[in-house]
Amino acid sequence: MKKNIGSFAGGKKKPALALAAAVSVLATACGSKEYLKDIKASDYVTLGNYIGIEASAEAPVVDENIVDSYIALYVLPMCEAEEVSGRAVEEGDTVNIDFVGYLDGEAFEGGSGSDYELTIGAHQFIDGFEDGLIGADIGDQVSLDLTFPDPYPANTDLSGAPVVFDVTINSISRKEITEEVVQSLGIEGCSTEEELRDALYNAFYENAVQNYENTIETTMVDTIMANSTFKEPPADMVDRFYQYIEELVGEQAAAQNVTLEVYMKNYFGMDKEAYESEFKDEALKEAQQYILYQAIADAEGLNPTDEELQEQIDLRVEAGDYESEEAYKEENDAELLREQLMRDKVMEFIKENGVIETTEAVED
Repeated sequence: MKKNIGSFAGGKKKPALALAAAVSVLATACGSKEYLKDIKASDYVTLGNYIGIEASAEAPVVDENIVDSYIALYVLPMCEAEEVSGRAVEEGDTVNIDFVGYLDGEAFEGGSGSDYELTIGAHQFIDGFEDGLIGADIGDQVSLDLTFPDPYPANTDLSGAPVVFDVTINSISRKEITEEVVQSLGIEGCSTEEELRDALYNAFYENAVQNYENTIETTMVDTIMANSTFKEPPADMVDRFYQYIEELVGEQAAAQNVTLEVYMKNYFGMDKEAYESEFKDEALKEAQQYILYQAIADAEGLNPTDEELQEQIDLRVEAGDYESEEAYKEENDAELLREQLMRDKVMEFIKENGVIETTEAVED
């Protein structure tokens, strides 16, 4: 069951390339560049229809389990555990277990573990596993007849498969989230578990809304691009977008403490030649998209004024605690900011003049 206001996919994901987002990063300008201000957009694109564009997306929803799962995975490990005795397993307990999973009577690969610490309510295992341990006592052996979800991307061979897990409860403990632990997370306005839960829920909801908006915008822009005719954009402009993409993905690699080449190989199975080709294709697409935005802005009078640009710079100087506007501009590309403001105004125009359908979220 889901609360009808927001959604977030739990669990670990492969980091996305997020290539479209790369151009939104207000990074330091470097290398050879050509900005939209340096060209006449209509020389490079013949616009198709951009009024009344249709798009649909599922309403944002927040899975009711996601906050519990996040806390169980990332907060409770920071908390001290107290051993529990004299009672059975309850929701929120951490149990130490041994388990073996059987498919057609044979133990299957990846389905076994020993001395495994599992928090009931973390939703780390397939549906029914954690709930099936509630009520069991220390030393009990529990047999769980379960079915893997279909599809099951982690191992497609197990998709929809009926399995049996034999589980032994070694110990039960309970972890309490103290104010000290909450405050150590450094989340503004959070000092209690309740405040932490509210903050996490709001963050997941904002993420769901952003995903919803991204789906709508991507659908509409792709439709307009398909209806438009493009000429080859300036090479320097494509190079500029390529640099932004390479820098962004390079930062993702650095966050994993690996080189860009290792990162792309491990997460996307691409060698240097393959990912450079991918980056070039995406850079070309991004250059064309921004030329498209600029052409619409020119046609509809949506270019940001100098006053609007200055207002945004002032806000960023204050929010970023820069000593001066000059200090901000040393680290950030003001012309890229102008392009981003233009893009935002164009997208609002397209959505206001489009046909957007919000569909009911489908239960997982």
